[in-house]
Parts: sequence; C-alpha cells; structure tokens
Amino acid sequence: MAKILVVEDEPNNLELALRIVRHAGHEAAVATDGFAALELARQHRPQLILLDLQLPKLDGWTVVKLLRKESWAKNVPIVAVSASASPGDEHKAIEAGCTAFLSKPYYPAALREMLSHYLPAVLQP
Repeated sequence: MAKILVVEDEPNNLELALRIVRHAGHEAAVATDGFAALELARQHRPQLILLDLQLPKLDGWTVVKLLRKESWAKNVPIVAVSASASPGDEHKAIEAGCTAFLSKPYYPAALREMLSHYLPAVLQP
C-alpha cells in the first residue's frame, strides 16, 4: 500500500480520484488548496501526488516548484491533473517539475495506469 496525496478542489473530481486510489488498495490523504497540499505533503511524505494545477489559495504550479526544492520530494512522482489540455500544457507541467500529466476529465483506467506505472511493484496490492 502506498501513501498518495490527492490535491483537488472540485468535489466530484476528488471523489472519483479517491475511489480509484482506495480501490487500488492505497492510502489517500486529501488537500483542497495549495497551502494544505504543501502541509500534508510535508507531514505524510507520500509516494505519489495527484495535483490539480488550478487550486485556490496557492496554485498547483507553485506547489510543485516548492516541493521539488525539498530533498525528500525531489523524486516523488507528481502527476499534474488539469482541465487545461491545450497542446503546451503538458509540456509546461513537465517543465515545472511534474512527472506526468493527466487531462480532466479522465477515464478511471487512465488514473489506474498512472498509479501502477509510477508506484513500485512492491507497493501494488
């Protein structure tokens, strides 16, 4: 079981992500704004972060940049999750420090694939 931080401010998207993460057998911590995301990430040190880029209080772009400055988070997979899916958005997210990009709305299978790809096999249920 892996610890996953789900950062999402839209209730329906949050519920979907949580169902998928928990069904895959992982533990989920939840943040609904950027400041809470930083605080929970530092407390829980998750093995993977699902990060909405459009967040209240502190946007996801800033969150990923700040996390990448912390030694423990340098190699943690951070999957950007965004409804902005213009051609350059994925590239910008990777340049900002994200490991991967998932555009919303996404199919549950796409999120399950991200989880299995970025979490070591030993953490899979």
